[in-house]
Amino acid sequence: MQTVTTLSQASAGFARATETETTTATDTSGDFETFLTLLTAQLRNQDPLKPVESTEFVAQLASFSAVEQQVQSNTKLEGILEALASGATGGLSQWIGQEVRNPGSAPYENSPLDVLYLTHTEADRVELVVFDESNNIVARQEVSKNESNVQWSGILADGSRATEGARYRFETNSIREGEIIANTPALVFSTVQEVRKFDGQPVLYFADGTQMFAADVEAIRTPQA
Repeated sequence: MQTVTTLSQASAGFARATETETTTATDTSGDFETFLTLLTAQLRNQDPLKPVESTEFVAQLASFSAVEQQVQSNTKLEGILEALASGATGGLSQWIGQEVRNPGSAPYENSPLDVLYLTHTEADRVELVVFDESNNIVARQEVSKNESNVQWSGILADGSRATEGARYRFETNSIREGEIIANTPALVFSTVQEVRKFDGQPVLYFADGTQMFAADVEAIRTPQA
């Protein structure tokens, strides 16, 4: 919840900043037009016998140039802010619907689930442990310590098949002489449901509530038909 609040505040701050810059640009543009009108009127209506002092006129022209540059700067700044906003949104939206390998859970759809696992180098054997959505162990399976990828068939410990649409997550136990020497999360492909920015970095959110920074993604694939 804290992350959501922080991101919302950041978005609100960005919106306020954009609104402020837009207002400033509008106000400065109005000042520029007013300045130009007053200067033109002054030149048109000055007393030919008492023209404006050259030094004063140069100062007015300098002010005119400064206001003009401020207007141009604010216009450019508006364009930059708009480009950044649209670019960020476009970049984030490309993640939505993609299947990314992550340490969360994946839905079983009556076809084997691709599971990537890590093993301890000193392990005698490696065991894949399967958990259901209630965090109950529903299956155990021996896997090769010399491999790092396995296709889980969906067969549970009681011999039944996994429930279609139900989500399962995986861990591996590295075992030596009958004792577990390492327990590590296994990785599965899961669909990105939402993307947010936190501290300037895109964060990917999945259906089971897990999240990861986009910079940590090591594998992505086209959604399965």
